[in-house]
Amino acid sequence: MKKLLKFLLPISILIFGVVVVLGFEFYIKPRVNTVPVVVAKQDIPFKSKITKENLTIVNVKKDHIVKNAFTPTDVQMIVGSYAAIHISKGTQIYPNLIDQFDLVPDETNGEFVAPIPTDWLFAVPGSLRKTFIADFYAIPNSEQAAIRTLIKEKESRNDTKKEQNEGKEREVIETNDSIDNVVTDEREPVLKNVRVSSVKDRSNREVTEAKEEAQTTGVISNLEIIATEEMLNTLRDYTEKGYKLYVVYKFQRSK
Repeated sequence: MKKLLKFLLPISILIFGVVVVLGFEFYIKPRVNTVPVVVAKQDIPFKSKITKENLTIVNVKKDHIVKNAFTPTDVQMIVGSYAAIHISKGTQIYPNLIDQFDLVPDETNGEFVAPIPTDWLFAVPGSLRKTFIADFYAIPNSEQAAIRTLIKEKESRNDTKKEQNEGKEREVIETNDSIDNVVTDEREPVLKNVRVSSVKDRSNREVTEAKEEAQTTGVISNLEIIATEEMLNTLRDYTEKGYKLYVVYKFQRSK
């Protein structure tokens, strides 16, 4: 029995050592100073819908993690989104790679990013932001003066911002819900469910919420939407007849 123990003990120690080394090398070491992130399991073509089968979880060294890379808890949010670019196999997934809000124009359906000329606009909500869904109403020339007066009576002086457009000073009117209801209750929108791709100030910077509560980073001056030629022609036809566009957003998409 003692001879058997003398024989088995070294072998057991050797096996235990091998198991420890292998466990450290293949299980513990890959997880030391690493974070699990979402990675493309295969190539994901541009504008294709992302599925669970497209994704996998990989432990990546903290020094090699892409900024804002998605973690396993974000998988459900990614699935169902569309690739904003061609995503190669093995690429860490982060927000700029996915079209979370369907803002990449679908060229096969004739979509493109269309800037709306400032001269076409009558009023826009001061809280309108990129990714919002908006309806466009056409206000005839005969009603513009009355609505403008109503807006000025309802809004404080600070709600009317003077902006420069092609060297000429004009007013970009910001609205509130009470004024929106007056306009929307009396007419149907000429365009519905329009995806807002960009809202910028006169310096061509995206208008966003500032860190300070109830403040923004700029005053809306330039508006861009995802449109087709038919949609743009609809707006152009109305403006050529003297109408101005009154914009009302319906909701903000959730991330």
